[in-house]
Amino acid sequence: MDGPRLSGLFLIILTTYCATGDASNSKLPDENITAGHELRKQLLKNYDKVVVPATSKKPVHMKVNAVFNSVEMSYETSHMIIYASLKVAWIDDRLTWDPNDYDKINFIAVEHNEIWRPDIMAYNNIEANTVVHGNTQSIVYNTGDVLWVQPVQYRIYCQADMTYWPYDTQTGLLIVGSWVYSTNAINITDAAHEIFLTPHTEWQILRISSDKITKFYSCCPNEPYVSVEYNITINRKSNQYHPVVFVPALCTALLNLLVFGLSLDDNRYKLTISLFDALIVVVILQVLYSKIPLILSTVPLIAIYYTYSLGLIVLTAIISVVIKNMTITRKPLSKPISNIVESKFIEFLAMGVDGPSSSNQTLNEDKEIDLQYIEYNKRQTFAKIIDKICFIIFSIIYGILLSRFVF
Repeated sequence: MDGPRLSGLFLIILTTYCATGDASNSKLPDENITAGHELRKQLLKNYDKVVVPATSKKPVHMKVNAVFNSVEMSYETSHMIIYASLKVAWIDDRLTWDPNDYDKINFIAVEHNEIWRPDIMAYNNIEANTVVHGNTQSIVYNTGDVLWVQPVQYRIYCQADMTYWPYDTQTGLLIVGSWVYSTNAINITDAAHEIFLTPHTEWQILRISSDKITKFYSCCPNEPYVSVEYNITINRKSNQYHPVVFVPALCTALLNLLVFGLSLDDNRYKLTISLFDALIVVVILQVLYSKIPLILSTVPLIAIYYTYSLGLIVLTAIISVVIKNMTITRKPLSKPISNIVESKFIEFLAMGVDGPSSSNQTLNEDKEIDLQYIEYNKRQTFAKIIDKICFIIFSIIYGILLSRFVF
């Protein structure tokens, strides 16, 4: 046999051997297929994930449990932001098997797009995308029970009440249910909630209540729709706001009261303190209103306090100027005011003012005392009386304002 023929025969034999080897390797032994792989293959072989696992006489009974991790409040948009995990459990009769047939496997994990899932979502959610970390897997048990735990983020509208800021309490309503199916197909039989607080948040959850609500809509009068309403109440952890609220409020009040305690000759210092106090209040108001959205219908009481405080500071400056002009004028006091200054009633009230003695007695004891000097003393005494009275009145006003707006 010549060389070319031998070469051709060798190539034919080699090709046949390689083809036979590939065919033998392409078919794995049955023992290499795991029980889990075979179970998934059988369960999902003819499974239709679009069809609801319900019959005309037996709807899908579902349990919904919301685990709240943290809740925040956005004043700028009047939105309550809820971070939670939604636990939904139901029974799918198409996903049952005998563990003895599959190496004692009692449950498997399936992807979100492999089996039917309920269209549970928040009715009043502002944003369409509520999933935090993508679609998670579901756990399917051999009895047909399915457990789906999905981290979600809801953003709902909440009318913010900032009256007692920064010690405010806010309440929002979250409504969760099936978007398409009525109770004829999906029936929420159990609604619950849990609180799993996340540390290092500004807000804390005070209380949550959950109620099942059944409604009929005009489009489908014979089909009741069931939903779960979560009433969420939160308040701010305001410990860090104590020095921000209390210290400036007390300091501005004390500075304003200090003006009435200075001597009448220190009118320049009085005006300087009033100006400095007013500047502090204006700065604080600017900071407060930078944190308060203009769309809100309520104004914090602390902002109202500083507004009133600014008015009291301006009134104090005006009183100081009037008193100073009264002490330097040469015009004598009117007869009623002169009688009040000369009376013993001022001393009885212990106003701390040493008024001049009676003008008649003074003229009898010393005929050489200048009448102008006597009038000057009267005006000084009357000015000090006004300062003391204003100090008491303003102290009472500040006490009321601080107790009402700050404390």
